[in-house]
Amino acid sequence: MRIESRRQADGLYVGEIRHQDPDVFYVTDPCTDEDSALQAARVWIDWFENVPLGRTESIYYILAVPETWPGLPTGAHSYSGLHFKIGRAKHVNKRLQNLQTGTSSKLILHALEPGNVKLERVRHEQFATERRQGEWFSCSPHLVRHVFDTWKRHRELPPKHQGEIMMLMDRIEILRSIMRCSVPLLT
Repeated sequence: MRIESRRQADGLYVGEIRHQDPDVFYVTDPCTDEDSALQAARVWIDWFENVPLGRTESIYYILAVPETWPGLPTGAHSYSGLHFKIGRAKHVNKRLQNLQTGTSSKLILHALEPGNVKLERVRHEQFATERRQGEWFSCSPHLVRHVFDTWKRHRELPPKHQGEIMMLMDRIEILRSIMRCSVPLLT
């Protein structure tokens, strides 16, 4: 793993991490000095390495897909009609298992980011207009974009859930192709 800093054109610094896994590359938010940028990078790598061990808090985004979800209406975005739970936990897999026992919906972890109760509150306020009940939020295009940007930025997601997301994308594409079909399926 390599941690280094880079000065940007605006005079601010960012910390960059290249992990042993070539797919893991992280750039911090801009900082006013080199030491702060390097410290931010170290904080991120500590989080990244400790998430699978349940040693650090994360903000999670879990999608609920009901068994009976008919798919998206014509012209709607891919996750129309679905809901994300935005919460916080150290042991995200345990939290997911606990949530699964209370629902028949398929729960798919979509993204994780380092965070504590303060960031959880920020995220709940950020998506307050999408709040439906407790920590469940309607999948607006804005929220869905945030979730996928969060995954892209932090790149910490168990392979099982990456596969579940890909299967959901396939399901959505199949539903779209059926809706585009002009020939009735049943006569």
